[in-house]
Amino acid sequence: MKVNIVNEGLKWGCINGLIAVLLMYGSWAAGLNTFVSVQFWANFIPFMIVILIFSGIQIKKQNNGLLPFSQALKFTFLSYVVVALITAIATYVLYNLIDKELTQKSVQVGLEKTRAMMEKFGASEEDIDKAMKSGMEEGAKGTGIGKIFMGTGLFLIWDFVKSLLISLVIRKEEKFAD
Repeated sequence: MKVNIVNEGLKWGCINGLIAVLLMYGSWAAGLNTFVSVQFWANFIPFMIVILIFSGIQIKKQNNGLLPFSQALKFTFLSYVVVALITAIATYVLYNLIDKELTQKSVQVGLEKTRAMMEKFGASEEDIDKAMKSGMEEGAKGTGIGKIFMGTGLFLIWDFVKSLLISLVIRKEEKFAD
């Protein structure tokens, strides 16, 4: 291979990680409601998928139009691992050093949105109260290193699945003559 897949994975992981951190800190600076909304929707907006597909296609072009599945998977998943590390550190800094009350404030806004949604869907008052109590208990635990580590691990499982799918899109195996 002409292209160093590890270097490309690190490079695009850093780029995507910086974008994610800018979204996190920018939305935090814009206000609590914006922060909570952006953090929720950022999980569904596939900007990293689009960036990894386009960068993977560029890597394939630089490699004479070939990118074996194993190399594509190494590139995409390494990128996601780098993003996970960068965002885990940035999350810890934001929640534990910059704004120590952010967990409780975010939980409160999230609970208000949950209550409104549950009422809209006709949930019973008992179910709503149960959900509110559970959310308050979870928020009281804070956002420590253990919680961040666990969340990062869970997201990496989902990121591996996304890496598999992206790799299927960007791969091109060498064809051998019969």
